[in-house]
Amino acid sequence: MIRKSIPTNIARKLWSQCSGFCQNPSCNKYLFAEVEDNAVSLANVAHIIGHGINGPRSEHELANHIDRDGIDNLIMLCLQCHKIVDELQDQFSVEQIQGWKTTHEHKIISLFDLPQIHDEKILLEKVNDLLDENRVIFEEYGPFSTQAFEGLSGDTCTIWRRRCLDTILPNNQKIIDLIEVNKKNFPYPWEIYRQMMRYKLHSDSFRDNCLLEKKINDYKLFPREFDDFVKRELGLTVEDRERKYEEELEFRKATVSDYIEKFLANHSFIKRMEKLNIAMFDVELQDGRNLRVFATNTYFFTEYTFEQTITVDPAVDVIICSKPYSTYTSEAKKLCISNGIGLFTLKSFMGAIRKNGDEFLNYLLNEGRSGRISNSQSLIRQATVPLDFQVYIFGSYLRREIYKDIDFILVYPTGTESDLISSTVENIRQVFKDRLLLLDITICSEIEYKAMSFENDNRVRIQ
Repeated sequence: MIRKSIPTNIARKLWSQCSGFCQNPSCNKYLFAEVEDNAVSLANVAHIIGHGINGPRSEHELANHIDRDGIDNLIMLCLQCHKIVDELQDQFSVEQIQGWKTTHEHKIISLFDLPQIHDEKILLEKVNDLLDENRVIFEEYGPFSTQAFEGLSGDTCTIWRRRCLDTILPNNQKIIDLIEVNKKNFPYPWEIYRQMMRYKLHSDSFRDNCLLEKKINDYKLFPREFDDFVKRELGLTVEDRERKYEEELEFRKATVSDYIEKFLANHSFIKRMEKLNIAMFDVELQDGRNLRVFATNTYFFTEYTFEQTITVDPAVDVIICSKPYSTYTSEAKKLCISNGIGLFTLKSFMGAIRKNGDEFLNYLLNEGRSGRISNSQSLIRQATVPLDFQVYIFGSYLRREIYKDIDFILVYPTGTESDLISSTVENIRQVFKDRLLLLDITICSEIEYKAMSFENDNRVRIQ
């Protein structure tokens, strides 16, 4: 069953309104939890008036007059609050929840009560301080930092992701808000405002990639010109950007090459590895296969990057997102597989080379499989499925990664009343819909289930 996803602009507004905190005023829980080295999102987009005739608060007089997937009918809650307001819908009215949202938004605005500044120098000093803080974090922990390439523990990547959430994203927003709020205090046209608009494009796409999991093809990189402009206006020294860029480019290329050789040269399944140029490797495996491997130097590998890679070498067999933080979009993964090309992170490639054919192209790390199972178990618990029902997860793990869909078999005891079966299915669908996951449920009795046969059986019981 295909579910409509929330448009990017609406998701942006929700994040802006909640600032990373549950909008229930009696909760205000931070919507990210840290478990060891992992950050887990607790954010749930909740509908104030639910979908369908039986959705929470769907009998309200506004139900037939609003866009139920519009910004006015959505609120950001934690997992617990979302479940409470939907299951105890009679205790939480539409007006009350709308009030939560308004109060929370006003509270956030008051926290960032920005000063009225009439002196450009003072304003630019504040902006420059925020830019410098972001730059120090990027240089120390960012995807092109020395620590990212040399550190083996993974801690640098974890720190970078945390600093993106707790420092860089808020700093970006403060810079934009400072200039927005004060633009009326200076003559029109105001050059600072014009320069800031390029920075805002970068800030928006950076936020999307950090929070919305919608990795975009045309990622707007940090506009160095904005930083230069601010520093020049303050009379500060500006680096030779062309020379600095060339140094960074050489550093990135050299370290990526070293990184590949360091981890692959001694791999037990690799018989021979020859470096053809800075990005291309010819790899001979122990089973006799030969692979032409292209190591990318991009942060996010997208469909656009794929076209560039194929232009360089149409005969490539494997593309590796080689940098420690590198990842790829689901669309790019699908595109590569359809062209018979393996797309991997370096870590997944080291496991995939032991596979062949579809198993090679579709290879996912064990943690990807276990994560899919544990996440589904958690959502099934939220749906309060009766204990005597059986729930199985099955289907391609790759489909879960690319299409965000889940294949379930729901097995009910013979003789179960149809109303209980229907309500259970609806509860499951609602929970998965709230997480923007597609769901395909096969529903059958215990007798019907025993008569089923499965090709390439990979069922896992999760209840």
